[in-house]
Amino acid sequence: MILNSVCIAGKEILPLIEGGKGINVSTGLTSGRWANCGGAGTFSGVNPDFYDENGHFLKPLFKGKNRKEKQKELIEYGIKGCLDQASIAHEESRGNGLVFMNILWEQGGSQELLSNVLEKAKGTIKAISCGAGMPFKLADICAANKVFFNPIISSARVLQLLWKRSYYRFKEWIGAVIYEDPWLAGGHNGLSNSDNPFAPEKPMARLIEIRKFMNEVGLKTVPIIIAGGIWWLSEWLDYINNDEIGPVAFQFGTRPMVTMESPLKDSVKHKLLNIDKGGVKLQTFSPTGLYSSAVENEFLKDLEAQLTRQISYVENNEENIEFNIPVELTANKKTVFINENDKEKFTQFINAGYDYILKTPSNTLIFVSKEKYESIMDDMKNCVGCLSNCMFSGWTQRENVVIQPDPRSFCIQKSLQNISHTDDVEGNLLFAGQIVHRFKTDPFYKNGTFIPTVKELVEQIKTGY
Repeated sequence: MILNSVCIAGKEILPLIEGGKGINVSTGLTSGRWANCGGAGTFSGVNPDFYDENGHFLKPLFKGKNRKEKQKELIEYGIKGCLDQASIAHEESRGNGLVFMNILWEQGGSQELLSNVLEKAKGTIKAISCGAGMPFKLADICAANKVFFNPIISSARVLQLLWKRSYYRFKEWIGAVIYEDPWLAGGHNGLSNSDNPFAPEKPMARLIEIRKFMNEVGLKTVPIIIAGGIWWLSEWLDYINNDEIGPVAFQFGTRPMVTMESPLKDSVKHKLLNIDKGGVKLQTFSPTGLYSSAVENEFLKDLEAQLTRQISYVENNEENIEFNIPVELTANKKTVFINENDKEKFTQFINAGYDYILKTPSNTLIFVSKEKYESIMDDMKNCVGCLSNCMFSGWTQRENVVIQPDPRSFCIQKSLQNISHTDDVEGNLLFAGQIVHRFKTDPFYKNGTFIPTVKELVEQIKTGY
């Protein structure tokens, strides 16, 4: 298959991009070797691994007395990790292709981390890919360090907002615009309030709308990187050399998870290789409040089951006389009241062993086991501020803002660290795109038994299959 090169961040490269995935799943090794093949590799700047002087992995230890102090430590660890991964990627690329770094704008201390990394990583990172929020100040930080930026968007409307607020002043530093399909992409999705989560739209119309706006504001030659749902390039021929959407490149997020260089354990890789169609769920358990796509395993099933063990409550029953059954909360021993009609449910939950009771921001009570309760309490206590706002722990960077903790969510920092460093496939969050089931049927993977190197994967992708 003939692939025309694209110019991104001032360099002609193959239109093949490795997507930046979560905590440690896209590393300096994977991104550097992808770049060495002539495309653009992307390592994750979200709490990446860092090493001692001998190259040994160092597990972050937090000594802070409160969440604010722990977040400061997390940012320092993050800066160290980003610099280590950038150095590895730069070395592995051998001057070929491009190296990008991916960050989430809503990760804790993102601006401080980004400013420090770009100041100290001169010449190793060519562009910053960034989404999960409205990164208005991304352009300022990147331009000040003479580094390109690739905003991740899900619609022309989002790009217009970013442009009008900030990006119009820095258009020469826009390397590419990444369109991430909000229905097909793995991890956190850019579904807006106007999008129907369960009525996917074809990307063509959205891409045409995005290009129309880009042409209007002088970004005609800036490529659009199409992300989400990319497997075989032969299925995207209508998007290549298409005048209505202009120059494009293609970002692969799910396929690079299963390579020899991927840091995921073999147990996780083999899980991905053998998932059936429908095995990835679009759900809202993330403490970011965003939709996200993840493999349906025991971890997700447990969160889903918790939702079935909910009962409405009131704090005071003086004006709600039908709520006349007193219930004691486990955490603070405070008494609240449930409806007489829910008494039978309450008894069933308690008798089934779910006798630890927690309230939620939705004015409901959830019922969990002792083991689950202790896990929730420990995770909330150990929050390190990995997000700017965490719905699970109630942490926020904003002054004078209060967020009520939601025990129906989970500690995403802990879970993603576990999935990238342990064999516990069932007990942790495993992000993946909706098309992950294609590993099982794609002949290249030999019935779920073949794990390629990054180079072998890129060479296969170049064939169109």
